[in-house]
Amino acid sequence: MKRALILCLSLQSLSLLPAVGAAQAQTVVDGSDKNASPFVKSTLHMLSKRFAEDQPKFRKISTHTSGDKQIVCGEISLHGSKVPEAENFLPFGATQGEENPLVFEAHTIPAALDFREVNTWINHGADLEDLEEMGCVPEGSYRQYSDRLNAVLQHRKTN
Repeated sequence: MKRALILCLSLQSLSLLPAVGAAQAQTVVDGSDKNASPFVKSTLHMLSKRFAEDQPKFRKISTHTSGDKQIVCGEISLHGSKVPEAENFLPFGATQGEENPLVFEAHTIPAALDFREVNTWINHGADLEDLEEMGCVPEGSYRQYSDRLNAVLQHRKTN
């Protein structure tokens, strides 16, 4: 009995069996998911599950390859409206064979940071750096973020 249960769970994790109660619709507001590959569909499904309570909306979905791996990029909105405004969309990306898609949740860097929060802000920027390396955000995006963060940290040192 245990072996059968383990086999079912293993097959489900490989997406060979349908998941019970896992029907999660992906709303793509601009139709950019036309002719989406199974990898793209899987990525959108994972993000929809991860942010299920926010009923995410997607747009600007595109794919490209890096070596022998497919990369999907796009934008996700966690805003509750049917068609969110442009400023409500966050960049996301996923590399085929990687565990989880990355979403850069943009937060305005405050004018001053508590020393205990510095690592959190640095780690937060790592997602943006990874998205830049994947080709999902414009080159220099991480540098701009890093420069703003460093300016706040320098200001702290002078006070």
